[in-house]
Amino acid sequence: MYVRILGNFRCVSQPSGTVNDVTATAPPSPRTRGKNRQAAWHMGDQPMATIVLNLDTSHPHTRRRLEVLYFTIYNLRRALQRDAQRLCREYWARQDERGALGWKFVAEDLGLNRKGFEALARDHARSSGWAMDHVSAALVSHMAVAVFEDVVRHLWSDNSGQRHGALHVTAPHQFTTIHGRARSHTTTNKWETFRLYGTLEGHLDAYAHSGLGEPTRARVAALPAGTPVLRQSKMTTPGPTKWSTYTGPLVMVFAGGPQSHESELQLPVRLPQGRGSWDRVVHFLGQPDIWHKIDLVRRPDSSQPGGWRYEMHLLVLREGYASRRNAGLLERAPTNRTACVDVNVSNLSVVSTSTDARDLASTVVRADAGERDRLASLAAKNRRGLRLVERSRRSTNTNQYLKSKAQTARDERRGAKGLRPVGTMTPGGGRVSRSDGTPLRAYWRDDLSSAYRDARRRQGEQARAQSLTKKTRAHEVAVQLVATHGVHWLIEDCNLTAWARRWGKSLHSFAPGMVTVELATLSKRHGGSFVKMATGRTALSSHCLCGHRASKDLSTRTHSCAACGFSGDRDLVSAALGTCVRHIDVTAPTSARVDFTKSAVLLAALSPSPLTNGHQDALTSQTCPLEPRRRIDVVVQGARPAGYSSRAARLNAGRTAQSTNGPGSARPAKVAHGPALGSSSPPGDLRRSS
Repeated sequence: MYVRILGNFRCVSQPSGTVNDVTATAPPSPRTRGKNRQAAWHMGDQPMATIVLNLDTSHPHTRRRLEVLYFTIYNLRRALQRDAQRLCREYWARQDERGALGWKFVAEDLGLNRKGFEALARDHARSSGWAMDHVSAALVSHMAVAVFEDVVRHLWSDNSGQRHGALHVTAPHQFTTIHGRARSHTTTNKWETFRLYGTLEGHLDAYAHSGLGEPTRARVAALPAGTPVLRQSKMTTPGPTKWSTYTGPLVMVFAGGPQSHESELQLPVRLPQGRGSWDRVVHFLGQPDIWHKIDLVRRPDSSQPGGWRYEMHLLVLREGYASRRNAGLLERAPTNRTACVDVNVSNLSVVSTSTDARDLASTVVRADAGERDRLASLAAKNRRGLRLVERSRRSTNTNQYLKSKAQTARDERRGAKGLRPVGTMTPGGGRVSRSDGTPLRAYWRDDLSSAYRDARRRQGEQARAQSLTKKTRAHEVAVQLVATHGVHWLIEDCNLTAWARRWGKSLHSFAPGMVTVELATLSKRHGGSFVKMATGRTALSSHCLCGHRASKDLSTRTHSCAACGFSGDRDLVSAALGTCVRHIDVTAPTSARVDFTKSAVLLAALSPSPLTNGHQDALTSQTCPLEPRRRIDVVVQGARPAGYSSRAARLNAGRTAQSTNGPGSARPAKVAHGPALGSSSPPGDLRRSS
């Protein structure tokens, strides 16, 4: 309740009973959030990057302490999330006070701020009586900040006016990350939570491969690719030591809770063991002064004891690693060209022009035949896995499923003959549901076997591996595109989410969004631009370079202008016209307009003549194809390399690319390290009709 007294509002806080005076100014505007609300945090002008390293948890006691640490943090987080749900309900219930006094007063009164959540989390930890034996106050504070960020997304809209839905309590298997606090760069050896000690030289001395000889960084840098550098089969911890002078192998340390009676938790860091990854390791770990923050992350892994793989995500104050080859390509990227990428479900068409709009270059990025065969084989494997887990669920919960029509007909035939129905049979019909289609029992209440859980865990691991592979390949394709077509890019402002609803399978297989995201990152990092243009005003697919507009169906893949006679590949013509787009305001995609004066110059350069045949080919076939990836002819089965020639020949005998109808049928062989986004020439010809 509130009353107005002499121009001020006097509000009696219902939960606490205290009286607060607030000046009667205009209520503040609703709070907004989002990536455009304020600049991203950065430490001065220092760039930042993250490296992921595995931790050795082979010792049972070490693994048990990690499990207890996650159990403790999860329970504290669950209690705080329930408090957040209660506070949010109270916030929405006080609608009158928010209208009169503003949202900020109500939020502060309820403690809906960072300090309030940190205080609640500390109270939970102290009142438990046992939590402070395993966690520190810094870990509790960081956990509280993460929960408060979820509350902010729920209560206040972002820059697009959208809010997240209701808050939920995190499930145990979904809780994977324990955030650490950044180290101090003004005080030597001051880490708040997780700490990293050691040197690369000490790691080499302890775990160098027997055939390496003298284990020095200079000697390792001179080794050829493919040479083993480390052998980390048995890793040890240094035990109690003085960390300020420690120079041994790399180890992550956590001191534990303030009431803990155990020693520090020491986790050896497992580095990549081959020469091919050594330059990347040196880039991130060669300078201990740039180490900034460590997050502890666990991921499901059926091959590890306990079913979890533990990782250290180290944030360093340095740019991400780029191989020598990619760095050389990006350094030579032209800065006097403008490129436009036409995004499609199954290909990317890129055309770039020089400043005078005469020198054209084009590239088409699409999955080649070998990659399509690999994706078809992978999709068939995924379908078999889904059928496997579905059968497991049905056989464990037979009373929740109906029999199929074939099973029912068979029981009727057996009943007519005086035989009893088949009892031990997995039902093949639909779920037992109400008249409106709602299942009588929710799926999450089903009994699940250990085989079902193991299969689902393996599917999750495979999906994550596939996603990482697509990201890596998208980065390599983006590097080649930037090196060829320059650092200034234009792209249509497309809604890939809407595309996914209609062409989900094709879009997921090709993943054009990953390539465009990498293009935006690389172009801006090297001083270029990545500008979006709205499709309403430009309508690149409907316009010709001469300015004539004619709508096309999606099935029409060849551009043919009835006004000027110009013809060519539809996507390449659209990308070429996109290079002629100008913006009134580069931050507003709707301000994009096509400069048909420049497109007329481009059309004149594409006119058929003996001197412009190369320019014509730019819109007929790609003039700058992508370089193929290395080792494209390695045939594997699962994780087996091509060295197993007899096994590979036996498994791939008789397989063709015509059928993927499950086990026992002919299906294509898998190609490892092949070009996920290969390049091929589009059909059609570029010409003017006479």
